[in-house]
Parts: sequence; structure tokens; C-alpha cells
Amino acid sequence: MKEDESVEKGNDFEKYVVNLFDNKYFSIVQWSTDTTRKHDRFVESDAGPDLIVRYLPKDEIFCVECKFRSCLFEGKLQWSDPQQLKRYQGFAREKKLPFFVVIGFGGDSSYPERMFCIPLEEAKYPGLFPEAFKKFERNPCKPFFWKNGVLK
Repeated sequence: MKEDESVEKGNDFEKYVVNLFDNKYFSIVQWSTDTTRKHDRFVESDAGPDLIVRYLPKDEIFCVECKFRSCLFEGKLQWSDPQQLKRYQGFAREKKLPFFVVIGFGGDSSYPERMFCIPLEEAKYPGLFPEAFKKFERNPCKPFFWKNGVLK
């Protein structure tokens, strides 16, 4: 897959995820632009998640990293690389914010067949076997719901 196509799929999936947050209940605090794709320099803000979201009724903030994957690779869902995972873990620890990895799987990046919403602490490795993530499956068409610090 060409780099531009990968970036486009990532952007399409991010938009899809954002549209599942009802703006009556959620606001987007920050939406990263992944400028490192356009530059040779590392940009600190890109070390964080794609989205920082506020649940308006309780003024609670949490992070969402969006990933779209067409298929498993060597039996695993390769959602990040080791350095990226360390940066996400560091960001969540430093900011003391709940952090979720939302994965679109199969179908099209702007309308995935399946979706998983995995707490970062459960996404311990860059590649996850199905046993590690299938319990976090959610309906990919259903709006997100936030309750007691858990995104569903």
C-alpha cells in the first residue's frame, strides 16, 4: 500500500470514529494532524493520541487512538510499533487520562465491518492475538457511550 493511501485510510477512519461521538454529549478537545507524515522532524504533539475527547455531562476527558486494519498479519492485529506503544503509554501516564485504542477492522476505512475499543492497558503489545482483543468488540455503527471511565 502506498503511503498516501495509508494516510487517506487513517484520515477516513478518524472521521468515521469522530462521527460516532454525539456532539450533545462529547466535544473534541484535540484532533492531532499527524504532521510527521509531512515532515522529516519528530513533532512532540504527534506522540499523543489522535483524539482527546471530553464527555460534557461530567466534564471527563479521555484519549482515543484510531487505527484501521484490513486484515491480521501473521495471526495478529498489528496496531502499532514498539516505540509508538511506549509513547502512548507515557502520554497516558503523564496526563493521567484514560486511553482507548479504537480499531476498525475489515471492510472500508470509512465504514469498517468490525470495531474494537480496547483500553490501552489491555493493548500491551504492538501486535495482538484475537483472544486479547475480541472481548472489546462493539457495533461499528453504534454511537459511543461513556460511563464510569469506560468507553463503549
